[in-house]
Amino acid sequence: MTTIFITKAPDGAYAVRLSSHDSGIFKMMIEMLKDYVLPYHRVYMPERRTWRVDAYAHDCLHGWLAYVRADFNARVEWLEADADPEQEWTPPVKPKAVDPYTTLHLLSSAPPEVVKAAYRALAVLNHPDKGGDTNAMQRINDAYRRLAA
Repeated sequence: MTTIFITKAPDGAYAVRLSSHDSGIFKMMIEMLKDYVLPYHRVYMPERRTWRVDAYAHDCLHGWLAYVRADFNARVEWLEADADPEQEWTPPVKPKAVDPYTTLHLLSSAPPEVVKAAYRALAVLNHPDKGGDTNAMQRINDAYRRLAA
């Protein structure tokens, strides 16, 4: 899956960054970007691994986006402009799914009785009414619900 992250700067220029697991598709898409957007309307910024496309190439950029969406099934994400233009850009990170057994400090082979006992013990330690952390209690409840279902 290829994802294209685009941020529109206050001056109207676009910052374009590609992410792909397939290096062949990645290279083809970069070459196509070079074909669609003339050299004096684009510049590569290696420190950010980003292409900057000026506002005059708006139609060219959108033409390229339409093509890569159709032919490569690329996903396009429009991001909010950063308040600080010198800030290093990082792609959005999906939260990792936490294993419920890890949350309850158990092995995946634990029988239901042990799961219930571990849940109760952690609930007593982390209950907000007894000075525990609300977020920790919520994670413990979610893990127990997933295992008890």
